[in-house]
Amino acid sequence: MTVSPEPESVIVNPLRASGVIDTAGLEKARAYVRERGGTLSDALLRLNLLKEGDFLRIFAELYSTRFVKAEKLRTIRLDEDLLERVGVRSAERLRMCPVHWDAQKQEVSVVASVPLSSTLEPELRQIVGARTVAVYVATNGAVAALIRRAFYRRDDAFADVTANGAGPGFTSSTTQPGLNDPEDDEPVERTSIRVAPEITGVTEEPPPEEQRTEGKTVMVNLEALTIATLRRENARYRIAQEFHRRVSLERSVEAMVDRILSVVFELLNADGAAVWLTSGRYASKSKHGDHVVEVPRTIIDQALISSGGLITHNALMDERFDRSKSVMIRGIKSVMAVPLRTRTGTIGILYVESVSMSAAFTDDDLPLLDAIAAQASILLDNAALVAQVQKEVETRAALSRFLSQAAVEEVLSGRMKLNMAGQNAEVTVLFADIRGFTTMSSHMPPEEVVRFLNAFFGEAVDAVEKNGGVVDKFIGDCVMAVWGAVQVREDDARKAITAALEMVERAQKIRVNGVPLEMGVGINTGPAVVGAIGAARRLDYTAIGSTVNLAARLCGIAQTGQVLVTSDTLMRAGPGVVQETSEAVLLKGIDVPIVPYNVKAIAQPLLLSKVPTIPGMPSPLKNR
Repeated sequence: MTVSPEPESVIVNPLRASGVIDTAGLEKARAYVRERGGTLSDALLRLNLLKEGDFLRIFAELYSTRFVKAEKLRTIRLDEDLLERVGVRSAERLRMCPVHWDAQKQEVSVVASVPLSSTLEPELRQIVGARTVAVYVATNGAVAALIRRAFYRRDDAFADVTANGAGPGFTSSTTQPGLNDPEDDEPVERTSIRVAPEITGVTEEPPPEEQRTEGKTVMVNLEALTIATLRRENARYRIAQEFHRRVSLERSVEAMVDRILSVVFELLNADGAAVWLTSGRYASKSKHGDHVVEVPRTIIDQALISSGGLITHNALMDERFDRSKSVMIRGIKSVMAVPLRTRTGTIGILYVESVSMSAAFTDDDLPLLDAIAAQASILLDNAALVAQVQKEVETRAALSRFLSQAAVEEVLSGRMKLNMAGQNAEVTVLFADIRGFTTMSSHMPPEEVVRFLNAFFGEAVDAVEKNGGVVDKFIGDCVMAVWGAVQVREDDARKAITAALEMVERAQKIRVNGVPLEMGVGINTGPAVVGAIGAARRLDYTAIGSTVNLAARLCGIAQTGQVLVTSDTLMRAGPGVVQETSEAVLLKGIDVPIVPYNVKAIAQPLLLSKVPTIPGMPSPLKNR
């Protein structure tokens, strides 16, 4: 026979929300289903991509029920009379097997495959005359095997069920051999002949609206049951399928909250509903249009600390709220509120009210609202996490415009502070540009100019970031880099000189019309103002001041291949800097003459404590 399919989203969304399956594992399972058939849940279990216990625990929590593993079902005792009353067709159609009947409580216990059928509970009430239905969730393969053992007397029914709960189960469009194919196996006829037509499928099958209960024929018309009654009785299972399908499509917290409130109105007889979050966010919806639903603080406080939420049939008479002015003023009568909890704690409450009537909500409505809240909490938590990740991505992208990748990671981890407001700092500033760029570019096609400029900037950025600097900006054919703007290090000046020498060397490899690219560099060290500077729509984290201006002026007078530094930079660079002293020069905008030093190389400084000595010979440092 054909049974209802297993909607992929109903399986995938809870598993993803709980973090037990990743995209790679999901794609592997999908490929298995495409190649060999079956259901996605069976493929996940068969490939050991998740454990049976984890799978069942997630759905048991989702449906607010319990679960049972396949191993337990192999030896579970069955109620023969109950099997006879339910019948194999109902069992297969609802993907469940009845296991116990409590006559005193009028309660039927069943083991059902996830996702649960949306008509499981109301139909079982009608078939066996039960007041309550106790559901234990199990895997698709385990339930199918239990049905084979119960109704077809297959002692080997669990032979094909793996230790992880995978096995031949229900499909969306085919008859399962050995499960419900009358040509292969016939259900075993039990003691009462009245059920034979239902089992064998002969012409005496009763019409769809009839069900046989305890030897009597009872006319049942499910269509006559009101939608509200069906929703309440089957709420936990319907939510599992409908709630995720509708709410999880939203990506923003605001849109998700609005959809949650809409679902609440569909399921409950409420005049108003609200979501209050500890983060400060608040949203409400009212039957009276734009009216804002204000949640009394007393109710918020009690709902946050409650284990299963609170309900009152008449808030005006409830002593818990006798001091709440908002309850009295607004004339709130019926109230329900449940906490929104995640793995990290309580994030808010879900609240519904009725001001038009007392006892608007029943005791059965509170578990329904709690079930909505449980799933809403997961979705809101995931949405907040997505928003956090998105914010980090945007922050990372913004920081990457003016910080190296390593510096970005330091800032995001909190190990490095970035003062966007502005601060004084000692920095080392480097300017490097191409010699004769204007003349050279005027005789070149635009695409060629862009190509060699990008090649030069690529080499310059690599040299700067390799040596711990931050590329500040590109100005025409010039690159500006800074050390010490984000984090000050003792060797900033030395690192800046090293980067400059590497730039000059790398530029020699870039050929323009067969000639190596020519460039000059200027470096200065000193105080500067560092911060986010610019307009509201465009900010650059940069350094400004006379220190920066002097570095730019030195770059302007540097000849091809020269790295000109000031005495401040040279002094901070430490020993081993090979340089030539030039005559003092007056630079535009600088009040005093400046002595530039042309750096040729940086030699490794000789460590005096490690100078080798030969016995009987004088020290090489003596008389120096």
